[in-house]
Amino acid sequence: MMETLTVPDEQEFLDQFGTAPETLEEPWIQRAEFETENGTLELSFDQHEKSIRFEWRQGDEVLWYFFRECATTLSIRAENQETRFIAEFDSEELSGEVDVRVYPRISIKDSALRN
Repeated sequence: MMETLTVPDEQEFLDQFGTAPETLEEPWIQRAEFETENGTLELSFDQHEKSIRFEWRQGDEVLWYFFRECATTLSIRAENQETRFIAEFDSEELSGEVDVRVYPRISIKDSALRN
């Protein structure tokens, strides 16, 4: 059996963000957008291909674009009045995580280590 990317369920998105990801043309690809104090964050993920994409924009300007395959887990953490996504990755060569704070303001921490 092929492994898929583990993601939060619809209810967890609703509880933390008040919105759930929309399903795109391919039913295993989902997308969500979040408005914050310092821009818009778009998240999309493909559970079958195990990929995650983030795009942080202010108006028409893209401040940060992130795409990575070999994702194992996407989770939501809410603590200390902050809400963030934690995306974990693992391949033969690298493992790591990207920590994307959504609220109150977008910020990013990305780490990868050789396996």
